[in-house]
Amino acid sequence: MDHRINQMHVSVRPYERLEQSGESALSDAELLAILIKTGVSGMSSLEVANQVLSLDQAGEGLSFLRDMSLEQLSECKGLGRVKGITIKAAIEIGRRSMAVAPFWKNYQISSPDDALLYFEQRMSQLKREEVHVLLLDTRHRVIRSVIISSGGLASTGVFPRELFREAIKSNASALVLAHNHPSGDPQPSADDIKTTQTLLKTSAMIGIDFVDHLVVGRGRSISMKREGLL
Repeated sequence: MDHRINQMHVSVRPYERLEQSGESALSDAELLAILIKTGVSGMSSLEVANQVLSLDQAGEGLSFLRDMSLEQLSECKGLGRVKGITIKAAIEIGRRSMAVAPFWKNYQISSPDDALLYFEQRMSQLKREEVHVLLLDTRHRVIRSVIISSGGLASTGVFPRELFREAIKSNASALVLAHNHPSGDPQPSADDIKTTQTLLKTSAMIGIDFVDHLVVGRGRSISMKREGLL
């Protein structure tokens, strides 16, 4: 812990506050200060954290850090490469740990709306395109969710082998694919439709039910099954 944090009363130090009151009691700056660990000349880790959070012009809270690149984080005064990596790793751990929260475990996907409810909560505000898959058992209950790629269908290439490898590893009988359009417009592109048709054929060949492909926008999403594109 850096010297200036040590000068603070024990009751307001981030580390001690977490021990005494739990992580939910800490402010965004205090949580970030714990990841930052040490300050720089003239600034404590808590002051560095507050300075980083001041870059949030849109009022998004800690979620704005998710959209910052490692290079952008590293350039922040008091951070640098190693602390930037620590922050990016912590964000990814948090995201993966919430992939299937207890509420969703064994949740049954009976309609496109069920799947949309799940994916819209996770994908509607993403700033870059990602491809996720929800893996289901024989009764279409959720087994787990996997992020297949970041960058979207066209730019990364969602090949059948990559997608179905995850389904086979989880002994899934069915799956729901989803990707987001950061523009907010969920209308499927020609590439979206072409890729979906390829995946649908492969799914039929290996005996996994391709339930739906969802395109998540902002405020509106589209089920390709409902639109007659499957």
